[in-house]
This record gives sequence, C-alpha cells and structure tokens, in this order.
Amino acid sequence: MSTDQSIGGPVSAALEADLRNKVRERGILLWLDMSDDYSGFVGDLSKRRAAGKLPYEVRAFRGSYLELMLELEDLAAGVEKSQLVVHLPHLNDESIKATPLLELWRAGVRYRKKLDTLITEAAAGQVRPEQIDAFKTQDDLSLKGADTWLAELLNDSEGGLGAQLRAMSLNAVVDDLLSGGFVAKRFAGAEDKKIIWERLDAWTGLHEEWRDASQPAGGTRPDDVAFVVSSWALCVEYVHDLNRPPQSSLLRPAKELPGGVVDACRALARHLRERHPYFYQRSADETESLLAEEVESALAEDLGDIDTFRFEETKVLEAALRALKDEQWEVAVKWAGLRIDGGSFWLTEDPSRLSAWQLIEGAGQLGLSVGRAGSQLATQDGLAGAVERYVSHGAAVDRAHRQLEQRRLTLLYPQLPQFECLRARLDDMRRFWRTWADAWAEDFSAACMAHGFLPDASLQQRTLFDEVVCPMTAESGVTAFFVVDALRFEMAEELYEALKDTPATTVRLEPRLSELPSVTEVGMNVLAPVVSRGKLHPSLSNGKIQGFSTGEFRVSNPESRKRAMHDRVGGGTCPWLKLEQVLGRDSVALKRTVAQAKLLVVHSLEIDDAGEKGAGPAVFDLVMQKLRAGWRLLRDAGVRRFVITSDHGFLLLDGSSASAQSHGRKIDPKRRHVFSDVAANHSGEVRVPLASLGYEGVEGHLMFPESTAVFDTGKRSMSFVHGGNSLQERVIPVLTLVHRSAAGGHTLSYGVEAAAQEGVGGMHAVSARVSMAAQGALSFGGRREVELGLSVVDMDGVQVELCQTRGGARLMGGVIHATVDQPFEIFFRLTGKTDARVLVELNHPSAVVEVSPCVLDTRFAVTTIRAASPSSAEAPPAESGGPNWLDNLPEGGVRELFAHLAAHGTVTEAEAVGMLGNQRALRRFAIRFEEHAAKAPFGVRIGFVSGVKRYVREGGVQEGGES
Repeated sequence: MSTDQSIGGPVSAALEADLRNKVRERGILLWLDMSDDYSGFVGDLSKRRAAGKLPYEVRAFRGSYLELMLELEDLAAGVEKSQLVVHLPHLNDESIKATPLLELWRAGVRYRKKLDTLITEAAAGQVRPEQIDAFKTQDDLSLKGADTWLAELLNDSEGGLGAQLRAMSLNAVVDDLLSGGFVAKRFAGAEDKKIIWERLDAWTGLHEEWRDASQPAGGTRPDDVAFVVSSWALCVEYVHDLNRPPQSSLLRPAKELPGGVVDACRALARHLRERHPYFYQRSADETESLLAEEVESALAEDLGDIDTFRFEETKVLEAALRALKDEQWEVAVKWAGLRIDGGSFWLTEDPSRLSAWQLIEGAGQLGLSVGRAGSQLATQDGLAGAVERYVSHGAAVDRAHRQLEQRRLTLLYPQLPQFECLRARLDDMRRFWRTWADAWAEDFSAACMAHGFLPDASLQQRTLFDEVVCPMTAESGVTAFFVVDALRFEMAEELYEALKDTPATTVRLEPRLSELPSVTEVGMNVLAPVVSRGKLHPSLSNGKIQGFSTGEFRVSNPESRKRAMHDRVGGGTCPWLKLEQVLGRDSVALKRTVAQAKLLVVHSLEIDDAGEKGAGPAVFDLVMQKLRAGWRLLRDAGVRRFVITSDHGFLLLDGSSASAQSHGRKIDPKRRHVFSDVAANHSGEVRVPLASLGYEGVEGHLMFPESTAVFDTGKRSMSFVHGGNSLQERVIPVLTLVHRSAAGGHTLSYGVEAAAQEGVGGMHAVSARVSMAAQGALSFGGRREVELGLSVVDMDGVQVELCQTRGGARLMGGVIHATVDQPFEIFFRLTGKTDARVLVELNHPSAVVEVSPCVLDTRFAVTTIRAASPSSAEAPPAESGGPNWLDNLPEGGVRELFAHLAAHGTVTEAEAVGMLGNQRALRRFAIRFEEHAAKAPFGVRIGFVSGVKRYVREGGVQEGGES
C-alpha cells in the first residue's frame, strides 16, 4: 500500500501529517469538528484511502448514525488495534454523549484542531508571525483559503537565495553568519539582505522593536545579525521558562509566538551553548543589559529550570542560601539539582559556581536526612531497637554530614560566589547536625542506662570472630578478614552499595556494637578470639586497657592477634598484611602468600591515622577506593570469602563548635571516656561498672559524656574523636562477601593521556582522556567507564583535593569516573606543610581493570596549610624533585641551566648564553621559559640586579646575593 503523504496545500499537508502521527500512536481517533471546517478535507482523505495512498481508514458521519455504525462494526472490533479516523462534524464533548457513538467515543481518543491553531502551526517558521496574525483576522477563514495563502507566500521565496535558505536550518544559518560562510557573503546586497532577514524573522518570530533595540549602531555585519537573532532566541527561551508573564515590554511579544517558533529558538539557544560558548556568553551578557527591568524585578521563584542569563543563576543562588537559612531543605536541594544535573551553562564555564551549588546541595541533603531521621532516637526496644533505628535512619544523617564536611574541605575557598554567606550557612549546618547528634546520643545513653551497655551476644563485637569468621574458615579455601581501624557503619554502607551487584556473589551488611571504650586498643584486640564464656579479661593500667588475656597469653598487638586467630582456625600459615602491602602485590604473589592459609588478615590503619592527624575527610574516599582495590586483587588471587569490619567508629566534630566538658583534673580523662575507681555520678555524664560490660578480673567504672561532647584534657580540640558511647562510635559494620565462582579475567587494558591546563579559581587543571589500548579487542568488550585517582608521585605529605570535573567524567565519592574515549578536565588543589612543586599521576587505584598510569611532566604548586619552619623554606636540592625531573627537560643547554639553578640558585643572562650556545638559543629559551619552568620542582623567576638579567630559583636566594 502506498503511503504518499502529499495532499492539497501546505496547511492541509500539515493537518494530514498530524493525523497520521496521532492515529499511529493512538489507534482510533474521534475527530470532533464542531465548526465543520474539515468536511471537504475528509472527503479528499477518503478518496486517497480508496486509492491506497493512506495507511489508515477514514469514516465520517454524514447524517445517518446507523449507516456509520454499520461501517464501523468490523473496523472498531477485533484484537488488533485499528488505525481509524472518524470525522464527526457539529459535535463536541457534550453533544456526542447523546448519540449512539458514546461507546466508541469512550474507547477511542478525541481529536480536535481549531482552524486558526492549524494555520499557526503550519505556517510557524515558514513566514513571519505578523503575516500569520494578519491572515487570521479574516472573517471567512477556510482550509482551502489557508492553503492558497501559505502556498503563495512560500512560492514567492522559492527561487534563488530564498530556496537555499529554506533548505537550511536556523542553526546552520547562524553558524554560517559567525564563520563567514556563503550566507554571510550574500549579506552585502540589499535584496539578499532583505531575503535573509525575512527568513530569520520567520524562523524566530523576531519583531522590529527588538531588532531596533539590540542591533548595534551601523550593525550590518554578519556577526551583528547573528547577535540580534541569537539574543532574541535567548529572550524567547527565557520567557517560555518563566513562571509568570515577562515584565519588560520588549519581551511580551515572545509570549505569543507559535510553538514551532518557540521550539526553534530554544534549539538555537542550546546549539549556541554547546557549539559557540564564547559567543553565547557575550550575547547573553549583552542581552541582559537590555533587560534592566526584568533583572530588577525577577524573583528566584519566577525563574524556571534553565538559566539562560547570568542574573538568573545569581538570583537563584542567593535564594538558595536564604532557603538554607530558613531550613527549606527541599527548595535548596531542588534548585541545586537543576543546576548541577541540568548542566547550567554558567556552572560549566565557572567551576567555582558549581562548587557553591554542590555545597548548597550537600547542606540541603543533610537537612533532609535529619528530617527523615527525626530529632529523637525514639526507641523503647533496648539496644537492639536503637541499633536498628540508627541503621535505618541515623546512619544516613552521618553520611550526609561526612560528605558535606568532605565537600567543605575541597570546595569552600574565598573565590566562590557569596563566600561569606555560604560559609555562614555551612557553619549553621554544623550546629544543626550537632544538635541532632547530641539528642540521639543522650537518648542512646538513656537506653543504655535502662537496658545495659552490653547488647545481646548477636550484637557483640567480642563474638564476631567465632560467629562470623570461624564458620567461613571451615570451608575449603581462604577467607580474607579485613580489620579496618575506624571504618564507620555508614562508610561500609557505601562499600556495600558498590559491591552488592557483583555477579554470583552473596553480599550482606549487618551491624554490631563495639566494646567500651570505643578505642583501638579495645576494639582491635577484641576482634581476635579472646572471649571466654561470654566474658573478657582485660589488663588495665594507668587508665588504659593494655590487652586481653586468652588464658595462655595476652592479646595486645598485631602479632598476638595473629597468633590467637591462627590458633583458632588452623592452617599452615596465617598471613597478616597491611592494606598497602596487598595493593603492592600482583595476583601471582598474593596466590603464593595465601597458598597454605585458611585465614588472611588485612589490617588497615589509614582512616584512623588520617583522622588523628587532622586530614580525615580529605582521605576517607581514597581509603574506600583502596579497600575495594584490595578486595578485587584478592578475589583475582582466588579468595572467595571476605569479612570486612572495624574496631570502632568516630565522631566528626567541629572543634570550635562547643566547649569541652570538664571532669575533675584535666589529666584524668581521655577525649571521650575516663576510667574511675569511684562510683560517682557527674552531671552530663553516664557511668557503667566494668563488671556490667562482662569484664572480669578488673574493678572500677567507665564514664562518658552523655552527649557528643569531649572531655577537657587541656589539649587542642580535635574534630576526629572516638572512645565514647555514641552510636556513631559504637555501631560497627560486618560486611561479608561470598563468591560462588572465581573472578573473570580481564584481558582488556587502557591508557591515560593527560596534559596540564591553565588553573581556574585557585584550582589546578588537567585535561585527560582514557582510551582502550591497541590490542585487537573489539570495543564492545570494554568498559564504558573507568575509575581514576590522582596522586602525588615525588613527595610525601602532600594532600590531593579533587574539586571538580568537566566533560566526559564525573566525580563521585572522591573518585573520578571517566568515560572511555571522552575528553575531560579535572580541577584539584594540592596542600602540604611546605612550599613545593610536585609531579602528579592519574592512575587506577581500584584495580578493576588494567590501566597504564600517566605521570604529567608539568609540576604543580603545593599550597602551604600551616606556617613553615625556616629550614623548610629553603630551596630543595636537585634530587628532591625526584631522580628524573631533569629528564623531562630538553637535553643540552636547557637541562644544564636548570641543573645549575637547582644547585646554585641563580643563572645570569651571560651564563645562560654560555650554557645554551648563543643569543638565538637564548631567545628560543625565553619564549618557552614558562613551559620549562613548570617542570622544575621549585619556582623560578626573572630578576634584575644593577641592570643585569638573571634567572633566580625561588626560596633561599636573596636578590643580588649568592644561594
């Protein structure tokens, strides 16, 4: 059957095309034509159907319902959906209910199309809007007349340049005007200029008032025309994204434009943002300057989802900060999400604005999580009920709080817009979280006082080894036992979410309560099998537990823990590896390590070490990535069973947000607990006898702040604390993975290419791309994304703070997720204790696939985070930048010059000529000076002393003196 779509004139053709699409989607269309504008057209459709030129049936009411019902009897019945148009003149939604067609009307889909609406839709983008409006004012509108009118207008412009323009799109014509193409060249002639303007007017609905207001004086150049058209398209997008009518009289005509014209303008605005960002930015800013009334009166609530103009994003940002202050969390999160996920142009161009929105989103998410959790623990079900409530609601609050603190550390810098206000709101969120955490801690303390501090055996840390680890080691093969210092429950939830969909694997996450006090010397030792008949036998000295007795020896350090575990599970060996040792070995070496073992223990101190040194939030995500890498490497080495747990959690406090709580002499308490021989109760504290904790052979009591407060020890405040009785400190994870099959091999490998870019907003920048290595593999066998990390390769103690990504990568949980074969940019900061210039490496720390790392040959400056000592300010010797830094410089004179700088601190221009060979070589060196200097592990500046030019190494060199 032929499906020729041409019929009548251009308006009739548009109507038939609309009918064809609707009937294809819906099946049966009941066409209600109250004004009877289309009976003649329907007659033509029937003839075309009879001739086999339509893909759907056409029937019409022409005075007899009985006759129509008989015609429809076979068409409207049956299992398959019919494609049928039924034309019903002089009927509407009410009058059809009184006809025999009521049942068919209920089963079908109503179709209505007013004639003036059809004319507007058909002519939109074909002729100017004022021509459409003028034609529709006629009293005797008809479909035939509309066909004749539009056909004549189109025929007038079919020849020559008009025909060429009609064959192009609006986007293509604007591209041509900006690039000086053939349309731009034709703009010199008066007649051609008129044709071009008429076509642009038809596409965009541009009106004379806007053209006069926006066109530069004497602006007849092609790029001036492109600006006028583009600025109007931006106005149309803005008006149709508003939640109210526009205030500016210049914008009101945009509200009445046909849908097709609006769509064309929106498409042009998107095209300019994607293909011509600098032109878009200039056009948007210049257009904004013409809309002073709109800018002045606009409220954030008026503005829609698209920030066409810069002032929109600014207004909504200010409103979002007010929403945070007023605790309107959903509003702040919604506005932030639209800008972050919607790819706002102004955020893409300015990463500092994106940082501000990410902080607002994080603050709003924390507020929402507190609202979902509730202000009180509110449980009457003892410790088990409190733990369940924390797992289901409270842990999400602590995760949101931790993630916000991590974002604050990496993103909150003075270059951000509204910096002072944003910092104030983040300080508010710290207090908001602390109020919630204190209330829950006090409720939990009350529950412990009422029901006991020691939970049932199934929740006890002391029974974990015997109840979870030992049964796994009874199976054949090796069980890996990860003991991670300070892995909080909510952090293990992130691990669980990353691993839960591993094929052929059973993954479970359950909570337990750590022993008291929640410190490493208790929790780590109790993870070994030291319990006897439910009791523990601690060794207590000078207010600190030194270990636990097993009857034969005391478990107090890694070696004695290993001995106790090995004695319990057996096996030829019981390897004990640090996490970094696992990551430093390949699968072959790991297989040899575990060959004779039933149990492998992996010990990780990174979280607790970083927290105690004040760098916790900056490295938490990196440690999580390393834990997944360790799991992956061991699984590839043949390990099928894993248990991941911790000794305790922690509280993440702001040291200045609350004063320390006194407890007698400052030398008595630790930060969150104190041992006492006296059964005395103190205000704001809870007390538990050691005997109530199942501790035998010792007497005395443990005391804790009932809130999240720390004891006053006379030492500087810490943000990372533990040792107390809060749920954040005591709820520990037990994450188990059982793989039913071996890991599949990874035959594909990838490479990373990267180069330094100019920094933005106080951040360093790197452009990069991940590509599949040439190995004859088909691309569909590879991964869509590869995880990457950024690390410093030639100096310890330098912290990498990943801030933003742009392009084909996204930043999630401190991990770069790069799309293969898509270019992207990374924005980051480097902080450390001393000034330095270091090398960085893009690598794949999670070890999921094989990725060749990339070390950039450009060096990046480290920002000092605390005052350096005099000795640290001295220039580093040549070898401090790594043994190969000179190899990154061109051989010969350039390398000799920088080696001399490293050793002696200064090179005069005359000395440089001697090293480089001649004046011409010196000029070439001067041109590329900044490129070469970026590869040195020290700063280099150009100075003049008594008119003599010299290159001076930064640090330890005085102007005019010797190094």
